[in-house]
Amino acid sequence: MQRAMFNSEADMHSATDGQNETPHVIAPAIDELERLFPQLEILELIGCGGMGAVYKARQPKLNRLVALKILPRDAGRDPKFTERFAREARALASLSHPNIVALHDFGETDGLCYFVMEYVAGTNLREALRCGKFSSSDALEVVPRICDALQYAHEEGIVHRDIKPENILLDQRGRIKIADFGLAKLLTAEGERDCLTATRQVVGTPHYMAPEQTERPLEVDHRADIYSLGVVFYEM
Repeated sequence: MQRAMFNSEADMHSATDGQNETPHVIAPAIDELERLFPQLEILELIGCGGMGAVYKARQPKLNRLVALKILPRDAGRDPKFTERFAREARALASLSHPNIVALHDFGETDGLCYFVMEYVAGTNLREALRCGKFSSSDALEVVPRICDALQYAHEEGIVHRDIKPENILLDQRGRIKIADFGLAKLLTAEGERDCLTATRQVVGTPHYMAPEQTERPLEVDHRADIYSLGVVFYEM
């Protein structure tokens, strides 16, 4: 499941980038991470892409599996990126919903920005649809849960901006989790523009993006998620 979640990140790109390939990122060695994260038992690398690397890990004190996401090393050297990273992490950490992947911790160590997230064992909606294991009755069961999770996030002032089948996860018990709020735009209560996203960069997956994400990226709100979700539901 976390492998599927991470691979979806490799697909994220700016609409202005066209068909540019995702930059290659060298994943830190497990022994290096064991030194930097003595509180974790690093089990394996489960994905690597342009946004970093994800490892399956265990918290011995809690006997809990987690996903450790390491962002590209160069990112930590950019003060603007570091600020945006912290802002997005706090936005995700504020979410507490059974159908949203939980963020346990985040920070920076030795120049590496990282997330410690809930580990979800299973698959994503894309793979379930591709394998023909997702029926119409399954769709009717999960649609309300996805809507409820997104409505909750929207009420908290957070817009996902990259809803697609790869970011909708199904665990081994059939429970739904929305993943990857790393592109979330934190809206103020007054609806002011977020200064951290006040650029012309357009982020998302073109096939699922609402027109305003390309035409008016600074004005994107919860309606863009509803549009993307409609495309996902159509594919189901």
